[in-house]
Amino acid sequence: MDNLRYANPYETYLTAQIQLGNALIPILDQQIALLKDGEDIDLVLESLEQSIYRVKKQTYTDVEDWEMLLDHLPEDRLEEIEKNPKGYGDLLLKELNWLRNYETRWKAKG
Repeated sequence: MDNLRYANPYETYLTAQIQLGNALIPILDQQIALLKDGEDIDLVLESLEQSIYRVKKQTYTDVEDWEMLLDHLPEDRLEEIEKNPKGYGDLLLKELNWLRNYETRWKAKG
């Protein structure tokens, strides 16, 4: 994947979404094939979530500045971003927060 320019939230978010869309198409095709083969839906959904996480993690590399900003946001601001993102910077922070929350849940599972 091409490197993203993280100084511009508009460009970063849109470029990342294009990259994610392109990367997720074959993953979705694979998950649909598993469902058609009669695989358990819960296992397929868990596999899909793990695949989405890996693709997002790979896409959002080298975002230390944004992650530092995420670290300093108060909890109420993060909730506001989750519920009603305003602009591309918020959308980018929402994506990074999703990654962080997924990692936290994954570690809690063991």
